[in-house]
Amino acid sequence: MPPSAWKVMEQHSDPGKARGTSAPVLDARHRAVRRIDLAWAAILLVPALWIYGGSRAWDSRAAWLVVASAAFFGLLRALVGLRAFLALTYVPALFGVLAVAAERLRDVNLLEAALIRPNPAEAWPVIQPYVLWIALAAILFATPIWVAFRRPSIRMARRRGAWATLAAITVAAMMVGAVFHETVLRAWPLNVISVAAASALGRDNFLSTVSPYAATNPRSASASWGATRGAGVHPQHETYILIIGETMRADRLGACGGPGQVGLSHRDAIIYCDVMSGSSSTHTSVPLLVSRDMPGGAYRVSKDATFMKAFEEVGFRTWWLALQERGIAWPDANTDVFLPPKRTDRETLLPSLRSVLALGAPRKLIVLHAYGAHFSYCDRYDAANAPFPADCSKLSGFPDPSTLPDFRRAFDNATAESLRFVDAVISDVAQAGGSAFVMFTPDHGENLLDDKRKLFQHALKDPTPWDTRVPAVIWASDEWRAGNAARWDKLRANHAAKAMHADVVPTLLHAAAIRYVDERPAVVDLGATSPPADRTRWVMRRIGEKVDGDQLRQVQAGKQPARAGE
Repeated sequence: MPPSAWKVMEQHSDPGKARGTSAPVLDARHRAVRRIDLAWAAILLVPALWIYGGSRAWDSRAAWLVVASAAFFGLLRALVGLRAFLALTYVPALFGVLAVAAERLRDVNLLEAALIRPNPAEAWPVIQPYVLWIALAAILFATPIWVAFRRPSIRMARRRGAWATLAAITVAAMMVGAVFHETVLRAWPLNVISVAAASALGRDNFLSTVSPYAATNPRSASASWGATRGAGVHPQHETYILIIGETMRADRLGACGGPGQVGLSHRDAIIYCDVMSGSSSTHTSVPLLVSRDMPGGAYRVSKDATFMKAFEEVGFRTWWLALQERGIAWPDANTDVFLPPKRTDRETLLPSLRSVLALGAPRKLIVLHAYGAHFSYCDRYDAANAPFPADCSKLSGFPDPSTLPDFRRAFDNATAESLRFVDAVISDVAQAGGSAFVMFTPDHGENLLDDKRKLFQHALKDPTPWDTRVPAVIWASDEWRAGNAARWDKLRANHAAKAMHADVVPTLLHAAAIRYVDERPAVVDLGATSPPADRTRWVMRRIGEKVDGDQLRQVQAGKQPARAGE
């Protein structure tokens, strides 16, 4: 990009007399300034071209995002001069280069990850292997600023008419921004600036447009599912429970071909081994799971209500008991409780569940959002009761061939503990009595260096077969089965079907004999219909973009992941 794109043309005013410095020396300084301009411009714009310019595939004006980034940095450079420009853009320059590195090395969108504000305890194991490189980059990027402030300044006089040109460019940029604000304000770094400004001004309604990860609730209080219930006789006491797990692969369950020690003690539960999650990220998977949305939509969380509204509309009282933050799904239950996680979900969630079960409300819907097997795996289970020996000291860094067996054994231990939690929920619900129906599924799976890409964890740039193929568990009390024998038989017959997360809400609502408005033709009620063998099971790649989950393949065929203990 020519220097004129970054600053209005400048020239020295009588250089020999004004400063007593020779013209060749000043010319050399001018060339140095231009070289710094060009290099810094490239550093600032590469992330816009590489990552953020195309991060919203549904945006028909994606190219404007790159133009907006260039215009923003260019105007800032023209207004404040080189020294101030370098100082003001130091953080964006460093962050941008780290973002490119994150996408190349880990397939992670660093900007989205930062806006989510992850738990530091979860983020540190990912960052730790690169700390020295991050520190080195920070020092290198500070060097031009140090040099610029150490050298004598070069006073410049603007060419006649330059200020008028600058003013015209500024007005034009503001007009374009006003007309295309929903596109332009998603440009880097205007997205971050817009979120900060909107928060300061109290314009929460604007945040979700600027950033899908902004901390504001987009759900409409007036949204309705148009729910109705038949006039027949319903049980006197009813309990419906959805357990949303965290980070579990179907192929690690004993019932699905994994280690036999990883399973449920309730043998009457139905286990589905081929369920396609809506996304490989908690922040997009959970909103899809509890909604009428499908992967590929324009928003992370829509204005629509969750399925809990349908239960509420027919007389149920609803609870959301969670170990994860409110902003993941923005639940609209009658009562919500957000608890700090302990070592196991059983320790934290079961007391709250038992308190709700003991209440006198005759019709209850309870959603439990657990912490499951999320990394660090050793923090999710009690080693004294774990089925496999795992050296947790080896899990502090990124896995390699020597430490991978311990990572897998620890992951299987965390998965086994997640299923113990499901077992405990079923036992408590059964003990409470009445007609009860329980569904469990995790939000996504996990990568454990399964192919030559050597991918680890989840929520990466591209979904894989390992972070999208999850299990599901269905259990019902004797009273519910007695009144729904045909439906239970169908649920059992469908256990080997190719299901998907979008089938969970229809199955749960119809299990309660609730009818509602749903315009999604591809979803099925697993208690009444078998999924078509040829349907496409979509997975969100990123907001506004979806991929066929059954077309996700490992990059290189080879040895499958070893079972725990091998």
